[in-house]
Amino acid sequence: MSNLLATVVFPKPASIGMLTNQDILFGAPIPAIDRLKVFSPEQFEDMVREWVTGYLMKEGSYTVCKKCSGAGDMGRDVIAGVDDEIWDNYQCKHYDDPLAPAEINSELGKLVYYSSLGMFSLPRKYYFVSPKGAGPKFNQLLENPDDLKKQLIANWDVHCKTKIKSKTEIPLTTELLAYLNSIDFAIFQSYDPQLLIDEHSKTSYHAARFGGGLQKRREVISTAPSAIHQIESVYTGQLFAAYSDHTKSVITEVGHLSGLEELERHFNRQRLGYYSADSLSQFSRDTLPTDTDYFEDLKNEFYTGVVDIAEENYTSGFDRVKATTNFAKALKIDANPLVSQLRVDDRVGICHHLANEKRLIWVAGN
Repeated sequence: MSNLLATVVFPKPASIGMLTNQDILFGAPIPAIDRLKVFSPEQFEDMVREWVTGYLMKEGSYTVCKKCSGAGDMGRDVIAGVDDEIWDNYQCKHYDDPLAPAEINSELGKLVYYSSLGMFSLPRKYYFVSPKGAGPKFNQLLENPDDLKKQLIANWDVHCKTKIKSKTEIPLTTELLAYLNSIDFAIFQSYDPQLLIDEHSKTSYHAARFGGGLQKRREVISTAPSAIHQIESVYTGQLFAAYSDHTKSVITEVGHLSGLEELERHFNRQRLGYYSADSLSQFSRDTLPTDTDYFEDLKNEFYTGVVDIAEENYTSGFDRVKATTNFAKALKIDANPLVSQLRVDDRVGICHHLANEKRLIWVAGN
């Protein structure tokens, strides 16, 4: 019998490019627009609130934000206000398909009904936010507000009458119709999901929500300020004490280092490290969620890692400083999300942040 497989030509697998260890461990990265689709409805609402507070509020668009979603939200999910009178609504719809008119009419009806009762004023803008945006029919209606209003009136009995309040019918009475007709339906808009992601990426919540690492570039500190600021007084005072202990002379200010080139160079490196670590602290506040102080956690890890080294016996405080900072340079740090941004100067500087808080002491009594 002939070998049939010998005559079969199998196609060469398509190239997927050079693999990284991350690819092997976790698979190919999921694009943010696709990750948006697998959020739960509550996660999606939280993401929208993060975007409002972390981006729109920082841009100056609003001063307050509140998540109202859930039972009794009266057609409001995430609301953002300029003041007590001017506010916008972000209605979150986590559906598998682009939004269609039949799916949003009940939300329009809720806004009309509850605002007619004086439960709240009409919003300045009412945005529909969803992972796949608005479908073609809904988009067409949004572009023609009068048509959007007409179709809501025509479909009130089907989409609104029994769906605004549980177990209660809300007919479109003459009075409610008159109120509905007084509303400018140009307030209703749809927010593009890709724009939502792009703007969310500028918040400190993005990496935690979407992954992909810390995308923002960090400021590089190449020199420390020429003048010693008051905030540096404790750790620089500790360094002066360490230098005094080493030279057996009185050193209490920068001028006393004149002629002591080794100590002067060392002092300048320590100040550069302090400010480098300070920039890492600011980077953490700008790029990571504010519910946890990740820089503070990082300092705690370094303290645990170096404190035994700092508390050993040395011939001088200067030797203690060098032994501690050199150990910090090689300290293994894995878990903190700032580790990918950690530089050698940061490691030295964190020791001086700890000294500034007197958690590390170079010379007893200082």
